[in-house]
Parts: sequence; C-alpha cells; structure tokens
Amino acid sequence: MRNFLESFLAYVLFSVLTLLILLHLLGFKSVVVLTDSMEPMISPFSLVIISPEEDIKIGDVVLYEVELSKKKYKVLHRVIDIKEREEQIIYITKGDNRRYADAWYVNKEDIIGKLLISIPYVGYVSYYGVHLLSLIYPLVSTYLFYRLFLRVWVKNGS
Repeated sequence: MRNFLESFLAYVLFSVLTLLILLHLLGFKSVVVLTDSMEPMISPFSLVIISPEEDIKIGDVVLYEVELSKKKYKVLHRVIDIKEREEQIIYITKGDNRRYADAWYVNKEDIIGKLLISIPYVGYVSYYGVHLLSLIYPLVSTYLFYRLFLRVWVKNGS
C-alpha cells in the first residue's frame, strides 16, 4: 500500500507540474495573490492562472502592470469601466474589497491577461517554495524513470 501511495503522489505531482509548465509554454501565466483586495472571490495566497486575452469587458478580472514610484507592480483587479481617451482605450479597475476605483488608468498595453481560474491557498506553496519546486520536478521525474526502469528490468529478469 505504501508503494502505491508513493507512486500515486509522485504521478500527481509530476502531472500538476507538467500541466503548469505546458500552460506557461502556451502563454498562460501563474501568479500568487498577496493582498486581500479581491476578497471574498480571491483570497490572499491564492494561485491564479491568467490567460492571454485581447477582448476585455466590464466585469472581467485582469492582471496588469502599473508603475508607482518608479517601481513596477502586477495588480489583479476587476474592470469596472472602459473609456476612450485620446483615441486610446483605457480601463478603470477596482479591487472587489475596495471602496473606490484605482487612482490610475490602465492602458491595453499594460494588461497581461484575464483571470482563468483561482486556486485558494496553493500560492503558499508556490510563493514560499518556488526554488523548491524547481528542484522537485527533476527529482520526481528521475524517481518515476527509475521506478519504470526497475519494473522493466525486473519484469525482463535482467
């Protein structure tokens, strides 16, 4: 039973990491939410998957980049209005847990993508273990190949 559980957990971890890598290669981004600005929909330390999106509508939750005090930040907020200013589309955004709209306008070029899915609390692992995950994937892959090699080798009697 222990071998089954170890193998099962290794396959699950391998599958999840492979899926995240594949999504990244397809242009999707994963980000850990650090604030409560989108509660109750998105809790702090949720892992959010962002899809590259061109068609942004009012009500969409978008990830965008904003520069404040010469530093760039990524912000995940809801689009509450869309306006045209000087022949350019701008988005007005606001956190669901905030009383007022953001003090800045968001240009189309600043938008990274639109919220696809939010996975609560998974961000703890990602945020605190980002270096650990880069070590785990090769270890799990090596372990799975080792187990496969043993099965084939033992099965063939060599």
